[in-house]
Order: sequence, then structure tokens, then C-alpha cells
Amino acid sequence: MGTGWLVAWRIVSRSLGFVSMLILAQLLMPADIGIVALASSITATIDSLSQLGVRDALVRLPDEQFELFNTAFTLQVMRGVLTGLVLATGSLFIGGWLHDQRLNGVLLVLAVTAVLAGFENIGTVKLNRALDFKKQFVMQAAPRVVGFAVTICLAFVLRNYWALIWGTVFSRLISVIATYVISPHRPAFGLKGWRYLLHFSFWTWIGSIAVAVWSRADPFLLGPVLGMAALGIYMLSAEVALLPITELLEPAVTALFPGFAMAQRGGTAPVSIGISVASTIALGMIPFAIGLSACSGYLETGLLGPHWKGSQPMIAILTWLCIFSPYSYVCAAVLSVQGHVKRVAITNALAAAVKVAVVLYLRQFHNLPLLAFAAVGIVGLETSIFIVQLRAAGSAELRRLAMSGTRALIAAVVTSGALFCLPGTWETVTMNRVSALLLGGLIGVLGFALYGGVQLILWYGSGCPEGPEGRGFTLLREMTQKICRRIEYSM
Repeated sequence: MGTGWLVAWRIVSRSLGFVSMLILAQLLMPADIGIVALASSITATIDSLSQLGVRDALVRLPDEQFELFNTAFTLQVMRGVLTGLVLATGSLFIGGWLHDQRLNGVLLVLAVTAVLAGFENIGTVKLNRALDFKKQFVMQAAPRVVGFAVTICLAFVLRNYWALIWGTVFSRLISVIATYVISPHRPAFGLKGWRYLLHFSFWTWIGSIAVAVWSRADPFLLGPVLGMAALGIYMLSAEVALLPITELLEPAVTALFPGFAMAQRGGTAPVSIGISVASTIALGMIPFAIGLSACSGYLETGLLGPHWKGSQPMIAILTWLCIFSPYSYVCAAVLSVQGHVKRVAITNALAAAVKVAVVLYLRQFHNLPLLAFAAVGIVGLETSIFIVQLRAAGSAELRRLAMSGTRALIAAVVTSGALFCLPGTWETVTMNRVSALLLGGLIGVLGFALYGGVQLILWYGSGCPEGPEGRGFTLLREMTQKICRRIEYSM
């Protein structure tokens, strides 16, 4: 049931995101997207410096302790105010440092947004602990809808980056209000038990900094060298390419972390099922990624439009990040639930350091596809490290992972090879937008069908061993039975 609400949330969120992207790509220029991306990266980086991870610490608690909730709320408010002050101070000179004075006003507004975020109701953590995803759906959907409406309206009026900034402010304001409407908990200020929270949160803090460096370093490193227009194209291409992560992986992991925590409270070691879960998620993400990569030219023409020429190679390359990401996300969640946040932080820090070093070297060539290839390789390295850290799952589970991974690799190669023979795949296309979207959609559906067929043949040929295929077919059968029962009941 919880997964259903998560899926519903993602459908609502990404449907709005899809429409928003389609409209904004026509109303705004790449430089506008570049400015917002750079300002958002600065905000996220500063925010990560004070990101304590107290919410994860509360989710892991064996029982609810009111004093710790108050302490977490107090630390959260302090963090928001500190982030706002740093952003407001930085707005006085960051524009000159990055050679774009427009950033000054943008950062000042985002400073107010950071302070607002600090006052979110900490009681919403109880929804995670109870796996109450229905209320979380309502709490997340309302701000998303408001932000979408405000942003689009402002984009038609302003026709510049301020539409995105003010849309973010309104969305954050409604988000804070929603946390108090949905959760009956009323936080108070206090610092009792702060040692426990900070003890767990130290390495979470280090890890959040590493993740922020990984995900937000590109605008800092590329913007001053390549310019805002090229940066905007790169960032929007990445958003399109990573749709499998935002549509499938992130909602799944959102449910998995509290689920792993609940299992651990019940005496079940999450490490024993972590790799199995990651393999099952990858079973759905791999064909999604192959389809997006193959129809990247159709996406550029049909979805983004003429202002975004040059995005096709980045979309085609960056989608391959999605093949490795299930293992990184799930393994990190398992390790964090078990309290091994130091391992997660060190792994994330290593990947971030390698990425910064590689980008600093490669940016001199002004070759965005080369940078995209490097990002895929670094995520592959990070995934390998995470899998090694889950060796406690046992050699039998790792062998099953190797076998299922081999079948998935063969299916991916066969599917990619078949799609490559089709005209228009992995290249820029010239046609009207409706035709491009329709043909791109057909290629995506064909990719799913081919991959599923090859995977099924390989699985049956191997004797139907235990693995993600069996769990996937079981889940599909259960969903089909539920749908049939509902149809019969309605008739």
C-alpha cells in the first residue's frame, strides 16, 4: 500500500515536472536555467555544510522520545537560520566572484527560503517510522502543485529566471505549512539528548557534504569556463537523462529506508535483503535507461525544442548512470540503517573527490559528452565499493548477484544492439515535435519489450534460479490479480 502512494506521488510530481519542463523550455533560455542551476548549487552546498541528518537518526530510534524530537527541531531551525545568514552574506560578493551579478539578488531570496525550511514540523518523521505514505503523499503533493502553478504563471509574465526562483519560494512556504497541517505533533525548543543525535549525525553530515559536492559541483566547475548557456544545456540534459532515478529509484529508496529500519527493530538484518532488493529495482531501471538513451534525439527535438541543440549526446550518455545507481542507493540505505554511516560517508567522499579532480582536468577541453562519460565511470566505481561493503550478506547472495548481473548485462547488450539498428536511435533527428515524441515513445516501448523477452529467455535457460526475475514476475502476477479482482468487484 505504501509503495502505491509513493508511485502515485511520483506520477503527480513528474507529470507536473514534465509539463513544467516542456513549457519552461519554450519560455526561458538556456542561460536562465544555468543561472538557477548555479544559484541552487551554491544554496545546496552551503546547506550541506550544516546538514546534520537528525531525521535519519530519529527514524532509527527503537522507540519515540519526545525530547529528542524537540532537540532535532531546535537543531534544524538553527541550521536553517545559519544557512540563510551565510547565503545573505555571500550574496554581497558571489556574483562578482563568478562574474555574474544576477546571482546576488537570487541568493538573497534563496536565503529566506533556507530559513523557512528550518521551521518544518519535525513530527513528520513519525510518518516515516510508521510507513504512513498516504499522508506523506498529501504533504508533498500540495506544495508541488502550488509551485508548479506559480512558476508557470510567472514564466509567462516575467520570461526570465525569476519565475523559477519565486516558484521555489512559494513551494517551500506551502511545504512548511503542510507539515503542520498533516502532523499533529507540535515541536518545542530544547537540546536534551543532543549528544546522541550529533554522534550519529557527524558522519551523516560528512556524507551529505560529499553528496552535495558530487551532485552540485558541475555548475561551480563548469559555469565560469563554459558559460551559462552551455551549463544550462548540460543541467537540463542531466535532468532528462536521470528520469529513471527520479521516477523509479528515489521513491523506492524513500520506502526502503524506514522499511529497513522497521525490519531491524524487529530483529531482521537488512543487509541480508539489500542486494536482492537492489537487483530487483535494477530489473526495471535498465530497460528504462536503454530506451531513454536510444531515443535521446527524439527527446531533444520533441521535448526540449530548438533552443536546446546539443543536449542529445549528454542525454544518451548520462542515462547509463541509472544502471549502477540502484546498487549505490540501496547499499547506502542498508549501511546507514545499520549505523555504518562512516562507511557511506567515506565512499561518497571518495567518489566526489574523484569527480572534482576529473572535471577540473576535462573542462579545459570544452567537451560536454566527455564529461558525461567520466560521470558514468565514477558512479560505476562508487557502486563497486558499496557492493564490496555488503559482503556480510554472504557469498551465496553475492553469487546470485553475479549471475543475475550477467543475465542483465547480456539482455542490455542484445537490446541495445537491436535498437541501434533502427534509424534515428542515438542521433539527432529532424522532424516535427509530435512525430518525434510518438516515435521516441515507440522506441522506448520496444526497448522494454526486447529487454524483458531476452531476460525471460535467459532466466528460463538458467533453470529459473532464485533472483530478481522471479521476484519481479511474482510482483507482476500479484498486481495483475489485484487489478482483476477490482474489475470483477466493480462489475
